[in-house]
Amino acid sequence: MRRIDRNALQAPARVLDVELATVADLGEETIAVEQFNGLWCLARIDGVPQEISFWDVSEDLKLSIGALRDQLRAGLAADGHVPAQLPPPPTAPAGQDLTVVICTRDRAAGLHATLASLHEQNDANFRVVVVDNGSRTAESAAVVERVGLPHCDYVVEPRPGLSRARNRGLAAVGTELVAWIDDDETTDADWVSRLRQGFAHEARPAAVCGVMLPAELESEAQVRFEQYGGFNKGRGMEPEVLRKGTSSVVSPLYPLPAFGSGGNMAFQTAALRAVGGFDNCLGAGTRTHGGEEVRALSLLLSRGDAVLHWPAAITWHTHRRDMTALKKQFYGYSAGLSAFYASMLRSKPTAALEVLGLAPHAIRDLRHGSDNQRSGHLPDDFPPDLLKAARRGLIEGGFMYAYEALKDWRRPTPASGEGN
Repeated sequence: MRRIDRNALQAPARVLDVELATVADLGEETIAVEQFNGLWCLARIDGVPQEISFWDVSEDLKLSIGALRDQLRAGLAADGHVPAQLPPPPTAPAGQDLTVVICTRDRAAGLHATLASLHEQNDANFRVVVVDNGSRTAESAAVVERVGLPHCDYVVEPRPGLSRARNRGLAAVGTELVAWIDDDETTDADWVSRLRQGFAHEARPAAVCGVMLPAELESEAQVRFEQYGGFNKGRGMEPEVLRKGTSSVVSPLYPLPAFGSGGNMAFQTAALRAVGGFDNCLGAGTRTHGGEEVRALSLLLSRGDAVLHWPAAITWHTHRRDMTALKKQFYGYSAGLSAFYASMLRSKPTAALEVLGLAPHAIRDLRHGSDNQRSGHLPDDFPPDLLKAARRGLIEGGFMYAYEALKDWRRPTPASGEGN
């Protein structure tokens, strides 16, 4: 067992979640790793995430959990690591003040796993809204009924597009807080309570963004995505208050590192509605493929609100398992980024000056491989077609937004509360 850098991780890799506060002698507890080349490891203390590390286990048959725990503790101590500590999550309020929204389309098995994880929350005082975005079968509705979560509503948004589904869900929310999770994720048992804890932070955030971690790293595509940075590159496992005018945010128009991930974010409902919800021309299901959550978080930062990066709120995401799907994802994320800029310019043309002013910062990040850009430290054998797809997305995303905006303009005016 040998510690390695992220870019040296090889498939298949085992995902391991290790609690370091355990005092019992577990030196003899072992797990089989003979079928794995690598190990992706989350270290926690009293349930609070501390760091993510990567290990080569290609020459090991079994792994001692006790020995791994000792190495993790020693590594943190050698680095002078001060454990991230949080108080226990707050007691659930008497009334339901939070709604979890799940947008889904033709992914019944994933939806079932997501709902099942919500069923296991240690704070059950929340509502759920499942938005079916035009599934081709009735299986999503059947899953909702089969899982039987209390206080769970099922609504349909027939028009394609994740933003439309998000806005349909937002319109159905009657609570102070609204949280979002995708139908390819599961949650920690304390996810809801940790989100509530985040909103109780002294920064009084308008949004709380947790971390999305890999549920499995069995295939090359899944490991390549983690080599690229996954969903959380650049933010780490320390809580961080993001606010305009501070060192944490270069600009509300410069979302690198990302302000948050769309599959694990929560808002003060009134604040999200105040910035117009989500732009219907952005997001999965449109030619822009993404960018809708970036825009919402950017608008909150622009008006002076705080966004809290809150690693204690953890979801586990099933990454794309094949390279074809990953290539499409690389294109989509980049297209979504440039489409985000097109959306901001459409709503505020004067933002063009600020965008141009950010060009030197972007060039500096790209030139020096800063952690602020996702591909800063890739292995030499990283597939060039993935990077080519990302570059193509950056070039085409703005044009794709123009296409979606024109198509949206030709539609009848949407009802109030359905987004921009």
